[in-house]
Amino acid sequence: MDKWNVIFDIDGVIVDSEQLHFDVLLDVLSDALGEQAPDQIADIQPQQLIGLSLEETLDKVGCPSSMQQDITQKIISRYKTKLSGHYLRPGITNLITALQQNGTNFGFVSTAPRDVCLTNLGLLDLYELPALISGDDVERTKPFPDPYLAMLRLKAMDVHQTLVIEDTDLGIAAAKQAGIPSIYAWPHALSLTEQYEQATGVIVKLADIPQFEGIV
Repeated sequence: MDKWNVIFDIDGVIVDSEQLHFDVLLDVLSDALGEQAPDQIADIQPQQLIGLSLEETLDKVGCPSSMQQDITQKIISRYKTKLSGHYLRPGITNLITALQQNGTNFGFVSTAPRDVCLTNLGLLDLYELPALISGDDVERTKPFPDPYLAMLRLKAMDVHQTLVIEDTDLGIAAAKQAGIPSIYAWPHALSLTEQYEQATGVIVKLADIPQFEGIV
């Protein structure tokens, strides 16, 4: 494992937070818009939104552009108050600890705002500030390769010795376009409609990834 770099997605991989994001979104929109809420909100299913940035999500549910900045801040604030350690996915804390102890080069990539990313990563036992590329750090986010290319540069990762853990087809497409050959999909309850056709493999648990053999 020493020669391998690892890039983690965050929402859906580090934390099983997709349902929480959806619930917070609906609560804030209901409070902010009331009876003026767009009709399409009632028809949106949470699995339709996984992998999207918050801006893309608000556009998809028909939130008026004039209100998006205020609603974005309310969503972030409410999400942070509701997040807790029980959203961490099984085995992820032990894996991160093992990677830190053996000196593995790793980082985190997400479409979410940096503030949300740091809140999620705050649930982990990290020795230092994480290497992070958030949705705030690139002009184009997933499915474009820009976030993964930025992480490869930031951490001086050899693309051929790097593996990615994702939960969405959008994220897998981004990593693939960045030239990363080893991409594993880790499904959860809201990712059942994903196809994972471009993934190297689909795992049930972290130990299913060959590079993690013996450490998780």
